[in-house]
Amino acid sequence: MAVKKDRSIDDFKTEPIGVRHLLDERKMRKDNMDFRTAQPVLFAWTCVFSVLLITLTYFLLPASRVKAISVSGNNYLPKDYVEQLSGITYKSRYFLTFPTITAHKIEEDPMISKARINLLPGNIIQIAIEENQPVAYRYNEDGPVFLMSDGSEVGMKREYTNIISRVPFVEGFYTEDQTHLLTKALSGVDRGMIEEIAEIRQYTLYYDDETLMIQMREGGYFFTNYFSIDILNRYHEYYAMQENKEYCFFADSTNKLVQSRPCPWNQVPEEHEYWLDEHGDYMLNKWGDRAVKHYYKDAEGNFYLDEEGNKIVIPIDQYVNDMPDEDFLDHYMKGYYKTGHLEIPEEVLKEEERKRREEAGEEVPDDENGEEPAGESGDEELPADDGGQPE
Repeated sequence: MAVKKDRSIDDFKTEPIGVRHLLDERKMRKDNMDFRTAQPVLFAWTCVFSVLLITLTYFLLPASRVKAISVSGNNYLPKDYVEQLSGITYKSRYFLTFPTITAHKIEEDPMISKARINLLPGNIIQIAIEENQPVAYRYNEDGPVFLMSDGSEVGMKREYTNIISRVPFVEGFYTEDQTHLLTKALSGVDRGMIEEIAEIRQYTLYYDDETLMIQMREGGYFFTNYFSIDILNRYHEYYAMQENKEYCFFADSTNKLVQSRPCPWNQVPEEHEYWLDEHGDYMLNKWGDRAVKHYYKDAEGNFYLDEEGNKIVIPIDQYVNDMPDEDFLDHYMKGYYKTGHLEIPEEVLKEEERKRREEAGEEVPDDENGEEPAGESGDEELPADDGGQPE
């Protein structure tokens, strides 16, 4: 549309005032509608901006940081090391600590089995852990490793060095089965007693080539096996009662008893004799070992001898178990072991049987009272004389 350049100001004055008012009102109404439409968006942006501003201001203030870190349950690991695993420092923001993520970080360490994180009032972070139990350490091709109570192995780290002084050193038991049996056995020993053990070595005795030779830090020695090591928990009781402190302790797995006797390296080597069957083969005991012949000894360890000067052997049953004579000393003094075997005279056996029956209230036959029954006298009974002549 062409612009009318020849119009003057007077021409505009002739426009109706009502039309101008209508246009102004329409424009104002449109502006108000646009504002009402944009109002929720403006309000939302205002809220977001306010939250961001408040948050930024909070995190810039020292009040947003962690004030204290509490660590509990650590017996072997240093507190600083646990804090390092968590990644929490005194510069960390309290509300940016996520318990689940932090606990997972801590549990990645093989010495820790479980971790729990709590956010306490006052910007305090509480870390509670449960440690895996190391029972010993030894050296393998990769260097020192810890043996854990569950049978696993954990390699050495700088943060673990203080644990070495609190668990025993192990020498031997290299196979997987031996290691498993050893760690399982040690898991039954009190933690305090574990810390009093200096070394555990595999030692060969004539009846067990996997004997546990345990050296205590105070110098004593304790010999046992996988299945009797729990007796070690009473070590201080036995040590207090031990008269000769140079002796070693030996645990009896069968009767759960402990004996104090000379250590193996102070004992005079004894050559054993073994039982043979009728074919000349070695007889084996219930553990599959050769059955050793045992002989009667006195309290001083001297052998009892027969009249020919031979040692008197303790007999065995069909299962190759020893069957010692309960009245050996009495029988020996009466001379019943002159041949090396128990031989009680028949008249003594009869007399003992007679006394047993009398004590039991049983009837004793006349022949056992010394009276001869009829028809058993020393004189031969002759037939009646029929008057005939002998042939």
